[in-house]
Amino acid sequence: MSEWNADFVNDPHNDYELTIEILYKNEDIAVIKKGKNGLEIVLLPHNKNVIIPFDWLLKLMNEARISIPVNFSNMCEDR
Repeated sequence: MSEWNADFVNDPHNDYELTIEILYKNEDIAVIKKGKNGLEIVLLPHNKNVIIPFDWLLKLMNEARISIPVNFSNMCEDR
């Protein structure tokens, strides 16, 4: 599993919001970021299928939920 990494970074294209880059063998695979309706996982295009270990991703998603603040009142307004 050491081939998988997650880097907490600031997005210079979005007011330096905190995001999480998911990397496999130092290649960008996905990004977890704050979206309009809460946290989003953006999968980046690849030439072949990428298999992400579920338990590792679940742990990372829980870390993201704690680390990236989301305004839940905005989520309720859109429904």
